[in-house]
Amino acid sequence: MDPRLSHAYGALAGLALGDALGMPTQEMSPEQIRAVYGRITGLVDGDASQPYAPGMPAGSVTDDTEQALLIASLLVRGRGSSSGRVALNAVEFAHALLAWEDSMIERGSLDLLGPSTKAALERVRAGEDPLTVGGAGTTNGAAMRVTPIGIAVSTEDPEAFAEAVWSSCRVTHATRQGFQSAALVAAAVSMGIDTVRTPSPDLRSLLWKAVTYVDSLPERGAWTPDPDVVAATRRAMQLAVNPASSSLECLVEQVGTSVASAQAIPMAFALLARDPSPQALLDAANIGGDTDTIGAIAGAILGAALGVQVLPADSLSMIEEVSHLGLSSVAGDLLELRDQALVGRQEESPTSASPAADPNADTSPEGPAPASSPTSPAGRVVLMGQILVDRVLHGAGPVYGGGNERARDAGTHVGGGFNALVAARRMGAEAVSLSPIGTGPHASLITDALAREGIVDAGPRVEGVDNGFCVALIDSRAERTFISTKGAETMTPTSAWADFVRMMNPGDVLYIDGYLMDHPANREAAEAALRVLPEGVHVVLDVSPVIGIPDGLPPTSLISMSTSEAASLWRHADRKAINVRSWLPDEDASIAMATLLRRDVVVRAGKDGAYFTRYADSAELTSTHVPPLSVEVIDTNGAGDAHTGVLAACLAEGMSMERGLLLANCAGALASTAVGPATCPPRAQIEAAADTPTEQED
Repeated sequence: MDPRLSHAYGALAGLALGDALGMPTQEMSPEQIRAVYGRITGLVDGDASQPYAPGMPAGSVTDDTEQALLIASLLVRGRGSSSGRVALNAVEFAHALLAWEDSMIERGSLDLLGPSTKAALERVRAGEDPLTVGGAGTTNGAAMRVTPIGIAVSTEDPEAFAEAVWSSCRVTHATRQGFQSAALVAAAVSMGIDTVRTPSPDLRSLLWKAVTYVDSLPERGAWTPDPDVVAATRRAMQLAVNPASSSLECLVEQVGTSVASAQAIPMAFALLARDPSPQALLDAANIGGDTDTIGAIAGAILGAALGVQVLPADSLSMIEEVSHLGLSSVAGDLLELRDQALVGRQEESPTSASPAADPNADTSPEGPAPASSPTSPAGRVVLMGQILVDRVLHGAGPVYGGGNERARDAGTHVGGGFNALVAARRMGAEAVSLSPIGTGPHASLITDALAREGIVDAGPRVEGVDNGFCVALIDSRAERTFISTKGAETMTPTSAWADFVRMMNPGDVLYIDGYLMDHPANREAAEAALRVLPEGVHVVLDVSPVIGIPDGLPPTSLISMSTSEAASLWRHADRKAINVRSWLPDEDASIAMATLLRRDVVVRAGKDGAYFTRYADSAELTSTHVPPLSVEVIDTNGAGDAHTGVLAACLAEGMSMERGLLLANCAGALASTAVGPATCPPRAQIEAAADTPTEQED
């Protein structure tokens, strides 16, 4: 079978399989499921006590699959909209749904339209305009039937993608939650179709990319007080990847399984993040609540990402026999629409700078993403280090001999490696924290901050110990002194980081916080992770005043340091113990460090910019100076983290080192103009500042 057809067919087949597995348990509690069925391990008949599908034969699908195929038929019949884009006609779609419900009633089915769809369509039946009736729908109906949109429309054109999704949900779910839920499912399916270009697709990574992509789309739909679906999905996946919160019981309690879009869609994503295999569909069938829809969504994404071959062939045969679906043919027709839309965009604007036609937006592994496009396919920035809490005191230096100092309380902030991850997020990168998290008030501040910034919390949990804190003293010259305690962030289990790192993808950036070298457990865990690091993963080590280089650091790693850290490294190597500015000019410091460490080196020189040296065994080394941004410094706390975090995001995006360092210089400088550790500005501000010195030099 053609690889793309395998993935498109897999999306529809996975949808039907998850739907059929959940059919006998829909709207039942976990206790009722256990009492009636024990545990669902395959396709079974609906029990007589089933509230919506009593006595339905094994392999029967429900409204989830039927409405998805209804959308598919309308798309194929219409061959897209009059604009050449794939979209549904609102009036036609509304009346098609009404006709579908009438036919289901004639067949004696109890599984009819959901509450949001029913309410909207009753108003259409009464004569109202289909474009005005969906402003209250926040349930999962739009998401359950959107899979054909994901097959027929690529995410490479965000505007066309968003319009297609909107056309499928605006009649019944014209709310922020309705659009978000449908877009999440369609994006994951569409990205799954494109995994045929990836030798070893990573489903977990695809899920996070879909969340990041939808989060970047302009908002659509009416406001309602219901929870944000993107935020709920992000939180659900964070729970799913942490052993302390990944049990099905915990996910049911923390995420929910109702028809609400902020429960069903996050749960489907969480089940796949927890176990990216067909087991997730069985888990969906057993957790209670809206089991058929959760299973259908999870199955569609699973099949799209991994292909139909990952699904059990005997179960698919039974579903086709019982429900008479013809899914392979439908998948082929939808792929034709996808190809027609792509050709149409190319013919319409072959040289356009839009995301669909930009040659720099090519998804081939060799093609770097454009510097100004944070939504382009890119790797992740993954922190292997530690996060703690900073208490910042401004205007005071360290106290000697029992003296007194007065300071201004500049607040309590989450710091450590968090600052660099925030900087990466401000650049549009997907950021992942592997920092251990404990239990206590500091740990709560950290988990809340990670969720607020959209950073994936994939770190191990340490029970009974809170995360440490750091008192940051910022003196009148804006220089800082740190006084730190140790907590859960220093207690990484030996294999915890290795378990995550071995699943990283080429193009990802592993950002190593040098402070971990001061803690034996973290050092051991870091070195275990480096032993299983996949090829093609970029490594950036941000050394610290607590000097140490982890064993096994790849020769291709980039080591970032300040001039004072370079001086400490020099002393550590038994060189003459003098300040770096005395023994070498700044322009030679990166050369000396690259020679010493036998790796590429960046030396951050503050107001003098940065120097970069690429290491080579058999060539004379030279340094490249990257100019600074002149600013009035207020607080240098976190400036180095902003620099390294932005540089890591640029490398994950495929940007040149020179451009990345220029943006990093500007980020570090701008961060020093505000009080606090996590003060990296947004991407647009960084890029605007970066272009000013470039134009002046020209």
